[in-house]
This record gives sequence, C-alpha cells and structure tokens, in this order.
Amino acid sequence: NIKNIQGESGSQSSSRGAGAMSGAAWTPERQAKQLLRHAVADLMCGVEFTSYFSCMDMIEALNGTTDNKQSYMDYGYFGVLGADFDDNGFASGEYTEKPAYYAYRNLCALLAEDPALVVLPVLMRKEPSPRLLGDDYYDLNMFRAGFRRPDGSTALAYWHPADLLTTAFEATVSFQVAGQMPAIRLADPMDGAVYELPDSMVERQSANCLILRNLPIRDYPLFLTFGAFVKYE
Repeated sequence: NIKNIQGESGSQSSSRGAGAMSGAAWTPERQAKQLLRHAVADLMCGVEFTSYFSCMDMIEALNGTTDNKQSYMDYGYFGVLGADFDDNGFASGEYTEKPAYYAYRNLCALLAEDPALVVLPVLMRKEPSPRLLGDDYYDLNMFRAGFRRPDGSTALAYWHPADLLTTAFEATVSFQVAGQMPAIRLADPMDGAVYELPDSMVERQSANCLILRNLPIRDYPLFLTFGAFVKYE
C-alpha cells in the first residue's frame, strides 16, 4: 500500500553544465525530449506525483567555498528557463524560455484534470509506408500509455525509446483501434500542435474497428486522442 513519488527527474540543456550527467551531448531539444519521456513514463508507473528538476538554471556550487569564487562558479543547465549570470555567478533576473518550458506546459495542458491510466485496445500493424520507402515501424519495445477522462475520451501516448544522445528518430507507425470515440486527433506536446487526421489515413474495418495508417512516431511522446480529450483553440 506504499505509494511512489518521483522528484528531480531532469537533464541539462548544454554539455557545459556541472553536476549530474555533465559533459554529455545535451542540447535544448534533447532536454525537452527527455522531459516529455520521463514525465509520461512516471505516469505510466502510477506514481502519486512527478516533478521536474528544475525551474531555472543555477549555480551548482557542488564543492564551493565562500572564500573562493572560482570554486563555486559551476553552472547547472537543468532549468526549463535559461538564466543570465553576472560576474559573481548570480542570476541577473532575466530568464529565457527553453524548448523544455513549452514542452512541459503543453504536456501539463494535455494531461490536465488527472485522466486515469488505462490499457487501450490499440495494436500496432505493419503497413506499407510510402514515406519510408518500405514498411512502418513495428517494434514491441515501443513505449505506450493510455489515458481516459470521465467523459470517456481517451489518448494514447507513444514513442520509440531511441538513445537521445546519439539519435534523432522519426518514422511512421500504423494502429488498429477498437471501441474508441470519434474525432481522432494527433497532438504534439513539443510544439503544441494538434492535427486532424485526413481521411486517407483512416480506414473503417467495422462499426467498432479502425485502422490508422502511417502516423508519425518520434523519440518523444505523441498523443493520439479520441473524442474531446485535448482542448485547443
């Protein structure tokens, strides 16, 4: 009956950062992808709550002493807000939104009001993919998570767990879907875009079963939504 929580899940936006994972090939885009992946993965595990580290860039001061300024001038670039630092290492108060800031904002909007974690009747299919000059992605290591709101609307989050430090992955994937509400959309939390699926991507096999062909799959979560799950303007 013990419930789990998750804190300090995050990565840097620069290889210059001090502290955890310092020196790795982090970029602002890779930081945003890691944020989205870990936040959704935490929810997949049924945690009570999950938090991100951190709000803004800061001095790590891991081994600093107050009488030696150079000893504490080590910066951590974990923030979703980038900071400008003065000659003494203090943040100047000017902060800039990183891609991770917008990604986290969009993810929180997508999953607002605490939708329930559920298993959805969605199966991968291997279909011909003109965009890949071959077949769709079909890998049982694909991460996926289903969510349902009280009104019955649902969403499937899915992504390929590529190594973020070496690979930028994108492909297409097809799904067979049963018993979900109409109004199918695809939401991308990286930039907040919401797409209607064209008729060419949707085939109705029966009154209760659809095939969705050649949807994009990336190395961060995209959300396939059914019904009024996603609110947008």
